[in-house]
Amino acid sequence: MKRMIVLLSGALALVSLASVSTAEAQSVERFRSSDTRITGFFGVNVCCEAHIVDLDGPDEIDFDLDPAIGFGLRVERKVADWLAIGGMFEFVAAKADGVDDRFFFIDADIFGKVLYELQLSSSMGLELYGLIPFGFTAGIDGDETFGDEVRAFGLNTGLMAGAMLLLQHFGIVFEMGMRHHSVWDEADFGVLGNRDVRLGVNQFALNFGVSVTF
Repeated sequence: MKRMIVLLSGALALVSLASVSTAEAQSVERFRSSDTRITGFFGVNVCCEAHIVDLDGPDEIDFDLDPAIGFGLRVERKVADWLAIGGMFEFVAAKADGVDDRFFFIDADIFGKVLYELQLSSSMGLELYGLIPFGFTAGIDGDETFGDEVRAFGLNTGLMAGAMLLLQHFGIVFEMGMRHHSVWDEADFGVLGNRDVRLGVNQFALNFGVSVTF
């Protein structure tokens, strides 16, 4: 009798473990196969430099940049097993070397994402991807670093490579790559008067975030 009880207990334990493993696998599979995801992320942009080009003359001013900080939100939808498209909002607070105050970029983009998914275990997967954003940028310089208070408009783009660790109910995102911003405006050049200028910024971006499905 005792032996039968032990055998039944062991069988029930195995069934329970199998059920949990199956539920975990199905949960990860639902996340992997979901067509729509939303990702929030924080970012640090490092390295490189910016330049101001005088569009009315030959002058160009180059200056180094301190690390920039920012955050963003993007929504994507799979249109194929290997391709997703979506929209992205991003806010970046950049800073010129030696200047106390920051200037800001506000981006509204569309993007394309090429992806490849790997199954690591019954409860874990990995998505590798490349992402290209492109869209409009509003630039704000409240500290008058480049003349009068600037509210310039322009474009942004980039090339990002990333990985997403797929867990049961969410994904953990890490990505890196290059981001470029260009905005056009009019600036005060003192005795030269107001001139049309372009501000270009190139930085290496590192983003960390979390992705969920809906």
